[in-house]
Amino acid sequence: MKKGLLSILAGALLVVGCQNYDDQFDSLEQQINALAAQASAITQVQSDLSALATQVSGLAGQLSAADLASVTSQVDAIKTQIDGLASVGEEVDNLNEEVDEILEALGELLQANAVINQNLKITNEAELDYVESLIGTEADDPTVIINGTFEVRNADLSTAALAARVNAVVAKVRTVIGQTTITASATIDASTLGFIDGAANISDGVDISGLATVSGALSLGHYGNVDLSQLVSVGSLTLSESVSITSLNIGNLSGTLNTKNYPNALTISLGDIELTGTVTATLATSFTWGYDSDIASALTLTVSDVAKVFANSVPSISAVVTLTNNAKGSEGHFGALKTIATGGSLVNNAKTIAMGEITTVSGTLTVNGPASVDFPELATQGGFISASNAATFLAPKLIDNASITTSSTAAITLKSVSSTVNLTASATMERLTTTGQAKSLDLGLLPKLKSATITGAGTKSTAYTISVNASSTVLNTLTVDGVINTLSIDTAPGLKTLTTAGEITDFVVTNSATMTTIDFGHTFISGDTAATVTVSNVAELKSLDMSSLTKVKTVNIQDNGKLASLVAPSSTVLAEPIAPISVTLARNALTGEYTQAIEGAETTPYSQAVIASDDLNSFKTFIIAYTAQSDRSSSTSVSATSGVVSITYSMDIDVVTIDATATATATLQAALVSNTAAQKGLDKADNTADDATDANGAGDAVATRGVSTKNELDLVTAEE
Repeated sequence: MKKGLLSILAGALLVVGCQNYDDQFDSLEQQINALAAQASAITQVQSDLSALATQVSGLAGQLSAADLASVTSQVDAIKTQIDGLASVGEEVDNLNEEVDEILEALGELLQANAVINQNLKITNEAELDYVESLIGTEADDPTVIINGTFEVRNADLSTAALAARVNAVVAKVRTVIGQTTITASATIDASTLGFIDGAANISDGVDISGLATVSGALSLGHYGNVDLSQLVSVGSLTLSESVSITSLNIGNLSGTLNTKNYPNALTISLGDIELTGTVTATLATSFTWGYDSDIASALTLTVSDVAKVFANSVPSISAVVTLTNNAKGSEGHFGALKTIATGGSLVNNAKTIAMGEITTVSGTLTVNGPASVDFPELATQGGFISASNAATFLAPKLIDNASITTSSTAAITLKSVSSTVNLTASATMERLTTTGQAKSLDLGLLPKLKSATITGAGTKSTAYTISVNASSTVLNTLTVDGVINTLSIDTAPGLKTLTTAGEITDFVVTNSATMTTIDFGHTFISGDTAATVTVSNVAELKSLDMSSLTKVKTVNIQDNGKLASLVAPSSTVLAEPIAPISVTLARNALTGEYTQAIEGAETTPYSQAVIASDDLNSFKTFIIAYTAQSDRSSSTSVSATSGVVSITYSMDIDVVTIDATATATATLQAALVSNTAAQKGLDKADNTADDATDANGAGDAVATRGVSTKNELDLVTAEE
C-alpha cells in the first residue's frame, strides 16, 4: 500500500517536473520502510510525515487549493493520532490505514491534473521520442491534457513499430487546449480525444469516435460512411471530402455546418444546425434534420425524388423553404411545425406529408403530392394552401380565409366555409364536412356535391341558414347537426336521404322528386322561437316520424303524393303557451275510415260519426296537450274553431273508407260534406254547438278542411 502511494507521488512529479522519477520513488519508499522499522521512535515518524506533507504541498502548481487542503488535513490527522498512540504496533497499523485513504484521494486528484503546459508536435521519430518522455503509454498511466497546440503527422512514421508508438501516445490525449492538427497516412487512434478548445483540422483515417466538443472551427477529411453521432458541439464544421461521403450522421450536433454539397450521400442525419441557401444531396433517400428554431433564411433542400425528410423539431417558418422530394414513396415530416408566418412559405410535394401540429398558415403552404392531407390543429389561414393532388383535405378547426386548392373531386373538411370562392374545386368537389359552420351556407354553390355533413355553430341570436336548391343536382345524402337556425331544402333533384341532429328552429323541405327518407334527430334551440316543420311536395316520401321533435309550434305537411304514414311531434315537451300552434295536413296519401253520423228521431238515438286514423290520432294527442296548458285561453266555440285561442289546425285524410264499404272512398273533407247528419248534430239544426262538423262543401276555406274544429277533433280515434 505504501509503495502504491509512492507510485502516485512519482506520477505527480513526472507531470509537474517532466523528468524521470525512479530515484525519487526509491528514496521515498526507503523513508516509509524506515518509518515502519523504527516503530520505537515516535518522534521520527512525526518528522517523516511532516516531510511527506511538505512534499505533497509541492504539487500546488497542479492541484487546486481545495484538493490540497483535503490531503494536508488528512496528514495532520495522522500526526494527531500518532501523538496519542498507546503502542508502536497500533501506531504502524493506523498509519497504514490512513495512508490508504490518502492514496485513493491523491490518485484521483493527480489523474485529473495530468496537464502538459507546452506545445507538442509529432512529425518525426525524434519528436516522438520527446513526447514519449512526457506522456506515459502504459495501461495504468493517466490520460493527459495538452495546454498548447498539438500537431501529429505520421507520413514519416509509417512503419508498423513507429505507427504503434504514435497510436499509443495519441491514445493518451483526452483534451487539447489549443490548435489541433492530426493528419494520418496510416491509421491514428485518437478515440480518447474528447475536447478541443480551439480550431482543429483532422484527416480521414483518424479515429475520433470519442470527440464530443470543438470550440472553434473543425475541418474533417473523413469520407465514405461518416458517423459522428458522438459529436455534440462545434464552432463550425467543414467536411472537406463531402463529395465522397456516402452516409453522414451528425445527428446530435449543434453549431454551424459550412459544407452543403453531398452528391453521393444516401443517408444524412444532421443535428441542431441552421441550414441556409441550397443543400444538395441528390441521391439521399433519408434526410433527418434536428434544427429546433425558426427557419428565418431561405432554404432549398435538394434530395432524391423518393427521399424521406424528417424535420420534426422545426417550430416555425418565416422564410421560403423548398424541398424537392416528390415521387412515389417520398415523405415530408414536420412534427413540431406550428406556424408558417407572413412572408414564409413551405413547398414540399412529397407523397406523404405529416404536419399534425400546424396551427397557423399566415404565409403560404404548397403540398401538392399527397392524396390525403390532414391538418387536425390548423385554425388560422392568411395565405393560400395548395394540395392539388389531395382527394381528402382535413382541417376541422379551419375557417377558410384564402384559397384552398385540392383535387377537383375532393372531400373537404373545414370548421366553417367562409366563402365557397376560396375552394378552388367548388364547382366539382364531391363531399363537404363542416364541424362548426359559423355563417349561412348555400350548398347549391357546390353543384357537384354528392354528400354533405354540416354541423352548425349558431345560437338563438344568429340567423344561419343551410340551404340546398336546384343547383345541387347530384347531392344524394345530407346530414346536419349542431345549431342551425333554418334548414331549407328546395328541389334538390338528387337528394334522397336527409338526417338531422342537434338543434334546428325552422325545418323546410319542398319540391323534391327524389327524397325518400327524412330521419329526424334534432331538437329546438333554447331561447329561440319554437320549432317549425314544413314538408311539401316531396313526391317519393312515404313516411314521416316527427315524434322526436320537441317544442314544435308549426307543422305543415302538404302535397306529398306518397306520404301514407305520419307521426306527430312530441306531446310531452311542449312550446310555451305564448307560442301559436298550427297544424296543416293536406293532399298527402293518408288513409283512414269514416263512419257516418246517423240522424236520430224521437224513437231512435242519434249515432255520432267516427274518424278512425292513426295519423290523425297522433296529432289529436299533440293538440290536446297544448290545449291543456294552463295559460292558454279557451274560445267561445268548439263547433267552428279549435276551442282554444292561438291553436289552429286543418287535417285532411286523403283516402277514407266510408262505413267500412271498400268501394265507397273519398277524402275526409268530402265525407264530412256529404254527411248531413254530422253537420246538423243531435238537434238537427245547422250552426249549433252540437254540430259534429262545420264542413259545407266548396265554401270551406282551405284552412278549415278535414278536421279543423274541436268537435271534429273529438271524432278522431285510433284504427282498429
